[in-house]
Amino acid sequence: MPALLAACRAGSGAPDAGPAPAADAAAPAPLPAASAAAPDAGAAAAPDAAAPDAAAPDAAAADAAVPDASAPDAGADAGAAADAGCKLRRGPLALSLRGPALLWTPDEKARSDFRLIFNRDGVAQHVAPAFSALVGSVPPRDEAAADAGSAEPARASWPACEVAAGFVFCMDQAGTIRRTSMYGGEAPPIGAGRRGTAISAVALPGGRTLLAFLSDRKTTEGVVTQAFAVLDDRPAVPLSEEGSGATFVALAPRPGGALAMYIDARSALTPVHARTLGVTAEGKLELGPDAVIFVGGAGESRLAGALAIGPEGPAYALLPASRDMSDFGMAAIRIDGAPRDDMPAVWSLYPNGLSPAPIAATQGVSPIHVARVRPTARDPGAQHALEIGQLDAAGRFQPRCVAVEGKSFKHVAIEADRDGSLWIAYTTGTGTFLEQRALGP
Repeated sequence: MPALLAACRAGSGAPDAGPAPAADAAAPAPLPAASAAAPDAGAAAAPDAAAPDAAAPDAAAADAAVPDASAPDAGADAGAAADAGCKLRRGPLALSLRGPALLWTPDEKARSDFRLIFNRDGVAQHVAPAFSALVGSVPPRDEAAADAGSAEPARASWPACEVAAGFVFCMDQAGTIRRTSMYGGEAPPIGAGRRGTAISAVALPGGRTLLAFLSDRKTTEGVVTQAFAVLDDRPAVPLSEEGSGATFVALAPRPGGALAMYIDARSALTPVHARTLGVTAEGKLELGPDAVIFVGGAGESRLAGALAIGPEGPAYALLPASRDMSDFGMAAIRIDGAPRDDMPAVWSLYPNGLSPAPIAATQGVSPIHVARVRPTARDPGAQHALEIGQLDAAGRFQPRCVAVEGKSFKHVAIEADRDGSLWIAYTTGTGTFLEQRALGP
């Protein structure tokens, strides 16, 4: 492992302040609010943002129709989950847009009345879900699709927008990222990212915001993708070392600042980096030491992860990756205090490998809940399962239920409300759906 860590750090240097967006970039006009009913047969489809390898792989055929309340074997350490552990309460609700969705609540203290935000070429489009009935009268998903007609739902852009401290951050299809007040107003560009790649934003003390994104830089060795951070609307600061590269970045809030995780999916290995971020007395962004907390097997460009954290910590970096030549699963790397090199991982194995393997986790609530996509069986053509579970104090994944099975999933999001239920949004080859699930004992 020391040799791998040394290889990860080779070539690090002191990059410049990073890319800046064009000063005269015009903000796109706001779009009308979307309905959260079944897909609108007359809606015009908008093109997906570019960079499908990084965010939106092509979908397979139509997905399975009915949510499955029993969990198949998830590998060596994941047994069956009871129906009572994650019971469907409302949904699935087919949304009028298809694409990555952000779950957001206007009242963080109450944590109820969750809404969705879609990205329409750099403009946040709010969707208030309107469940027509409780689960007992919801038709199977294939019947709902037939009732909606043959037209596909309009396509949202990649990546999903982010919300922090009363601001919404969205990337347009050219890669320009804008910060807009939730109440409207000007939308100045604050970053020039790699189009289609995920962004992440958190609130800092004092109503400040922190944004992280990926951007391409030309170097003497060619084009390198780096992670950058933006404090409020200040110039971008390099987050990842120049020699490390980055293919995914995520932020999580922590007392007094934030935690950043970024993945460098190389052809031979996958280093996972982490560092703390804070604000100095002078109001400048302060970066803690870069640590290679974990090194996985061979990576690929669509590899993504998640940062999970409870109300007070610790944090967990979650990575769907190869453990060795024959095993694939979710590695949970616990981060207590400042990140350190070569931290131990707790594995939860999948029946087989999967690429991409969407994953999402809750932040700021306890227990930490995880939504992850895994194969249902070892067979190469097996269905995929959207599995819901939670992390225990050691970072072990405890399965609760399988929400739904299908041929492919592109994106998942999960939030927990104060009433003890989970809100889950997921995008398949046929659309984006929303469910509310009650947690059992």
